Amino acid sequence: MIVSWNGHLIEGGEFTLQVSDGVFLRGEGVFETIRAEKGEPCLWNQHFERLAYSAEKLGLKIPDRLILLDWIRRVIVANQLLTARLRLTLGEGCLISAEPLPEERDEIHVVTSNCPINEQSPLAQIKCTSYAENMFLLRESGADEVIRPNTRGEICEGCISNLFFVKDSVIYTPSLETGCLPGVMRQEVMRHIKVREVEWVMADLKNCDEIWLSNALRRLRGVTSINGRILPRPSELLSRALAKVAV
Repeated sequence: MIVSWNGHLIEGGEFTLQVSDGVFLRGEGVFETIRAEKGEPCLWNQHFERLAYSAEKLGLKIPDRLILLDWIRRVIVANQLLTARLRLTLGEGCLISAEPLPEERDEIHVVTSNCPINEQSPLAQIKCTSYAENMFLLRESGADEVIRPNTRGEICEGCISNLFFVKDSVIYTPSLETGCLPGVMRQEVMRHIKVREVEWVMADLKNCDEIWLSNALRRLRGVTSINGRILPRPSELLSRALAKVAV
């Protein structure tokens, strides 16, 4: 794998960080995971806007949007990819990597957790590199996703996904007031179809006809089961929105 470090292409095995780097020592960084199609990063402007917002909150310097786009394109070409999983990490420098997209599973099984997300945290809604808690919960669950509440007991988000629910042909999603990450795919879906933002408690999940997960890589995926309960086959309500999503 060839990566970009501050615009310089380097073999991944030769890349090194300073031992004093804040991302390595304290998780003081932000990142974006981006899907690439036909050699281009999907929804790049939206990803950049969120990255810039997060960087400002942490006091990080961010390169110009067009400069970053050029670095991304060069990494994609260097790795001879057209469709890819991009990871842009910003700390004391900017690291960009590209690798093949992971294979999509036919079924998506999720579970719930009682471990809350702190919606009052100053880092709420910022995509920080401090992701150990989410990764621990996901790994320990053995599921494809873990749905977490906030400290008020409201449905917030998954470890790596935003959430959509369907009930009586109406589409809902946790509001930003719950502390959920303002996901790029979440935002894009809401541009194209009517979605009601809500503050539901975890028990309300039992009343959903459908549950969908959204993130930049998976885009939109219907959930097969939650806590072992099989859900109805997902309808086309949300898949129609995906067809409208611009890259």
